[in-house]
Amino acid sequence: MNESGALRSRGIQRIADPRVWGTIIGAAGATVFVITSRGVLAEPWPLIAILAWAAAALAYVACVFAVSRTFAAIEMVGAAAGFVYLASVAGMLVVIRLGTLALDHAGKSDLRPALIVLAVGLHFIPFAAAFHTPMFTLLGGVMGVLGSVGLALGWVWGEPAAAATAVTSGVVMLVVIAADAARGAGVKGGQDRSMRDR
Repeated sequence: MNESGALRSRGIQRIADPRVWGTIIGAAGATVFVITSRGVLAEPWPLIAILAWAAAALAYVACVFAVSRTFAAIEMVGAAAGFVYLASVAGMLVVIRLGTLALDHAGKSDLRPALIVLAVGLHFIPFAAAFHTPMFTLLGGVMGVLGSVGLALGWVWGEPAAAATAVTSGVVMLVVIAADAARGAGVKGGQDRSMRDR
């Protein structure tokens, strides 16, 4: 541990840390996106999808749990963080429900996977400020764009476009989480140099 309270460790040794166990929820959701939607794709895309997921999942496990990285001291979240979380989840569920009704009314219920991607992405964005985790801005923004594109393309080309969006989003979620953890793996050198320069 250095003067700032940062600690070098592997994620598997810090399962109780929300920066570790919290990623498990995201990884599970990403896996659901891929597994439930890949079967809609034409051959050979279901196989490609599962291979891409496997590679991303391996990177996730390695970067989050196995590779030693720097964990800064946990910042205290504001009193409103719990409200932000609950409001974001509630908003996501409302968007999914109302969006599903709209899609059903338009005869486009098979586009629901893209709608869910959009809703999940948007619900991540407020977490960035509430939980001092900038990754949520990138993740939420990318998923929001993918979900919107999936709905637009799906409106023209049907269910496969929405399914492709869900599969892509699942892989992207794992990659973004892994990349965020990997950045912590490269912090040590810079910290050591800054300590020597003092």
